[in-house]
Parts: sequence; structure tokens; C-alpha cells
Amino acid sequence: MTCPKCGAANAEGVQFCTNCHATLLFKCPNCAHMQTHGGTCESCGANFDLFWASYLALKSNEEQQVEIDKLKAEAGAFMQILTLPLAAGASLTRFLFGQAAMQFIGRLFSRLTSR
Repeated sequence: MTCPKCGAANAEGVQFCTNCHATLLFKCPNCAHMQTHGGTCESCGANFDLFWASYLALKSNEEQQVEIDKLKAEAGAFMQILTLPLAAGASLTRFLFGQAAMQFIGRLFSRLTSR
């Protein structure tokens, strides 16, 4: 296969020129048909430029959604950190007062039963 750009001879089936690295074989992104020119697929008629433009737009939207999800997760974690003193304080207060109340009831019960 001869390179149309530089004229160098290349082995059959090579996708890029070994001399100038120009594309020799184009693979259709839709049906995987191999052909010697780009633009439109000879087999299925897919427009390469239109296919890749829509593919890149889809991937860009996916990346933006991932970034939005990351920001939401970070905001949620930040809110948990902000509310931690309030939530932990209530639990700690219940725990401490609960323990004190149980100890008081235990002492009271032991005094009543020892008489």
C-alpha cells in the first residue's frame, strides 16, 4: 500500500504510514468497515465527522454530570461536618444524662433495699 501523502511503500493492512504517520486505513466507528478514505462509510453510509461530534458531545455531557455529582457529594459531606457538633452533642448529652440518671436510680434503689 502506497502512502498518498509521502509516497512511501507500506505493508498491506497497516493503518498508518511508517514514514509520515498519515492515516492509510480508516475504520468506520459505526460498523467497523475498513476503507482507504474518511468522510463517509462505504458500507453503512455513516458520516465520520458527525458520528465523532455527537460522541464527543455525549462524553462531554457525561463528564459534566460526573462533576455535578462530585460537587453534590462534597456539599453533602460538608453539611454533615457542619451539623456534626449538633448531632453528636445531642447524642452525647443523652448518653451522659442517661448514665447519670441510671446511676442515681441505682443508688436510690440500693438505699431503699438496704433498709
